[in-house]
Amino acid sequence: MYSIEIEQDAEKFLKKLLVRDYDLILKKIFSIRENPFHFLKKLQGSKLWRLRIKDYRAVIDVIVLGKRIIVLRIGHRKNVYG
Repeated sequence: MYSIEIEQDAEKFLKKLLVRDYDLILKKIFSIRENPFHFLKKLQGSKLWRLRIKDYRAVIDVIVLGKRIIVLRIGHRKNVYG
């Protein structure tokens, strides 16, 4: 099982959300701990991955040897990648 780390930028975005969206996003992030690559899609031209959560996206770095999932950014799908 992978451990989850949420970076400060992602945490900052989460705190601005409604409680239901906050809960939905965290539930989805913690649900990928067993088999993350089943749910993640590789970002083009990058070593990072994305997780789709309704209208939101989480940009994630996966460290396989250390069994760590690092959530770098979370945002609306329109502007999370920029």
